[in-house]
Amino acid sequence: MIHFVYSAALYLALPLLSFALVWKMAAQGRGGEGFFQKLGFFLPRQTNPVIWIHAVSVGEAMAAIGLAKEIVSSAPGMRVMFSTTTPTGQAVAQKELSPDVNVFYFPYDFPGSAKRAIRAVNPKVLALVDTEMWPNIIRACVNNGGKVALINGRVSDRSFPRYRRFSWIFRFVLKNISLFLMQSEIDGERIVEMGADPVRVEIAGNIKFDRLSGNISEDERARLRRSLGIGPNEKVLFLGSVHKGEEAAIGAVLKVRESRPELRLVIAPRRIDDIEWIKSALDGSGLEPVRKSGMGQAKTEQDKNIVPVIDTFGELAKLYSVADIAFVGGSFIKHGGQNPLEPAAIGVPVLFGPHMSNFREASLALVTAGGAFTVDDEKEMAVKLETLLANDGLRMAAGKAALDVVEKNRGATKKTALRIVALAND
Repeated sequence: MIHFVYSAALYLALPLLSFALVWKMAAQGRGGEGFFQKLGFFLPRQTNPVIWIHAVSVGEAMAAIGLAKEIVSSAPGMRVMFSTTTPTGQAVAQKELSPDVNVFYFPYDFPGSAKRAIRAVNPKVLALVDTEMWPNIIRACVNNGGKVALINGRVSDRSFPRYRRFSWIFRFVLKNISLFLMQSEIDGERIVEMGADPVRVEIAGNIKFDRLSGNISEDERARLRRSLGIGPNEKVLFLGSVHKGEEAAIGAVLKVRESRPELRLVIAPRRIDDIEWIKSALDGSGLEPVRKSGMGQAKTEQDKNIVPVIDTFGELAKLYSVADIAFVGGSFIKHGGQNPLEPAAIGVPVLFGPHMSNFREASLALVTAGGAFTVDDEKEMAVKLETLLANDGLRMAAGKAALDVVEKNRGATKKTALRIVALAND
């Protein structure tokens, strides 16, 4: 009954969804990527045993790529296929994975498209990264003889009340999932409260710790700095994955620059198609935002007023190495925060705002160890920046503490791969 009501609601919403898709294609020139694959057509058909990994977008995809590689190396007889929802996720997966791993778009969750996709891929295990729960695709997989695993599972503080309120609905979806590999004890307790069978719930850790690499040489760091027009001895604050609405982070840097005009700023916006808000935030400061893709040889170290704006995909984790201090966005607004582990893995001390529910365990571990600092607003951020910039020893100790947290929490990818392969062979 629940599946019938859910599917009926999807079909009733189809005119609105179709209009939204057409508008997106017409107004933004995107939205139609992989359209037929999303309907379940033209997917690579498989006869060999398949493990299908699904990751929504860039962040999830980059973490799950390591998992796919681990399964390929540890279970050579098993075919791995990899889907994403967004074009950026597709681009990263196609770039990072070998041709032996088919990369395609995840189908819409209509009954027809779900069944067509499952029949084509024929997975022994469908592994959904984070808390992706699509009732029709999950049901189709089980009805086709496959099993479903929720991996790197988390239930954020923001979403948990909603999940709990409608647990009578989610219980029908969760009963079709054979394995829940959750990031933390809290996530495990919450998924059980939502209706998961406790026997199927395990704590495996966070695979995002494993994909991080701090192995960036001083030569590479110097090269990256030169590519952004930054000198070897200049102090750099890096605003990573910042959203519109987080102008306060830029304001804090401008405040510190009043006494430290040599401080350089690099900004990596969460959405690269809209940087007008960055221009507005810098208006009157004498600083000029310039997209990284448009920085030519003319933009040299001599032009101290350039603010590089990172508009390329898949480079953020590496580019954090140019920083002396990093601020992680999505945390000054009620978004839940972006990944603080990327700068931490390079030994860069991290600042973030009060809204970090998407990375609850990671942010708490970093703050507890002294590798990260929570700042509530522009004023607090400016004070903390000044403190860290004035004390090289404190800043370096914080960077080392951040790196130690990452190193101590590695291993979830191998554990997850072993459990998925075991589930496929069960």
